[in-house]
Amino acid sequence: MPRFYRGDLLFLTNPPGQRYHTGDITVYRIPGAEIPIVHRVLETRDVFIPFDYGEPHPKLKLPPGEHQLMLTKGDNNHVDDIDLYRGLEWLDRRHIIGKVRGFLPYIGYVTIAMNDFPQLKYALLRGLGLLAVIQRE
Repeated sequence: MPRFYRGDLLFLTNPPGQRYHTGDITVYRIPGAEIPIVHRVLETRDVFIPFDYGEPHPKLKLPPGEHQLMLTKGDNNHVDDIDLYRGLEWLDRRHIIGKVRGFLPYIGYVTIAMNDFPQLKYALLRGLGLLAVIQRE
């Protein structure tokens, strides 16, 4: 059973020194995909790319130094997310938007409704403009 649903507002954190652990719920975006994905970390792996490469590692496409790689999986999925990664084998920090720290259910439906029905957005803006004119002191 999913923990979050469409319309839930998620609160994320992503401090630079923060490590991710198995079970953390992350929001990540794969290059070329327009919608972020919210899935749980299934496995993490630390790698060190030696500095003698001088350029990004050919297979992992990571610069030299230490990196934490992550493999994720949706709670309702039977297999990991490798098929969603579009050719990547692991996620790196650059793909992670943040770790979920809290959420408010259904609050995001306002934004979704305004994107799905632009007339609603314009009506709301007109109403706010009218209120600003009427309430002027």
